[in-house]
Amino acid sequence: MAEDLALVADIGRQSVRFGLTGGDAGLTPRDVRKFMTAEHPTFTSALVSYLGDVGLREARLPSVLAVAGAVRGDLINLTGSRWYISLSGVEAVLRIRPRALNECAANALALTMLPTAAFTPLQGPPPRLVEAGGNYVVIGTGTGLGVAALVTAGGKLNALQTEAGHMSFAATTADERTFAQYCTSKGMTFDIETLLSAPGLLLAYEALSGGKKLEKPEDVTRNIGRDPVSTAVVRMFVEHLGSFAGDLALAYGAWDGVFLTGAIARALHPQLMDPGFRRRMEAKAAFRRQLSEVPVSLVNRTDLELLGAAAALGNA
Repeated sequence: MAEDLALVADIGRQSVRFGLTGGDAGLTPRDVRKFMTAEHPTFTSALVSYLGDVGLREARLPSVLAVAGAVRGDLINLTGSRWYISLSGVEAVLRIRPRALNECAANALALTMLPTAAFTPLQGPPPRLVEAGGNYVVIGTGTGLGVAALVTAGGKLNALQTEAGHMSFAATTADERTFAQYCTSKGMTFDIETLLSAPGLLLAYEALSGGKKLEKPEDVTRNIGRDPVSTAVVRMFVEHLGSFAGDLALAYGAWDGVFLTGAIARALHPQLMDPGFRRRMEAKAAFRRQLSEVPVSLVNRTDLELLGAAAALGNA
């Protein structure tokens, strides 16, 4: 029945995916459909089209929106998109106030619905089930760098939405210093995301090659072992990601697990197994032993945003 259903949405820079959750079929999203931002002038236009497609144009639906951007206030600007989200406007369509959360926070909540078999372990201890009582960090590498924490409070797991990807970049190796100096020479204000993202791979290649530009991140990742610059770029990327993961584990007390998500992490799975990632993660003066006990896993799923939005409904 419509009154048992809810709507979930994964709202990105170039597209939005809608799905339904709840009712007799459970929380797992279904009737998932994708709409391109270029094809609709506004988010609500795409939403109305979806509701018409699934025969729920007049339904009263609770909803959770996983958004690629900082979620603050009624008006949410999408990073790198001409769309914006008006929660009041969505409420006018769905007749119930929506809940919005950052896409990486949705990724974090999605982990509560997955078995440990969904997590591919990297070096170190095996992954643990994500459940209340533990603290965890999720790092998403793709077109940007997303970070969320899952911390236990009040007997349940709570997703902390962060913008930790925009923390300051700290160079510690020769290649990282070369990268930082190159960014400075270009007049850039740079942060950790400037390296740990798909555009970051291209910028790092440009920096380490002395100015040569590539078109796609795949031009770097597919030439590991064949092109010395690509190999050096990926090594720097993986090791800095390890250092960042260790910092986040300390910041959030995430002793129960660090999870890597996103297209770049999936593409670099073999390189993330390299000892350099773990070595940099654990290279913290006072907590080396504790960090050596933190499991790190790769999440090989592409539906985490919708799954996490559904989990947020169940975790309300």
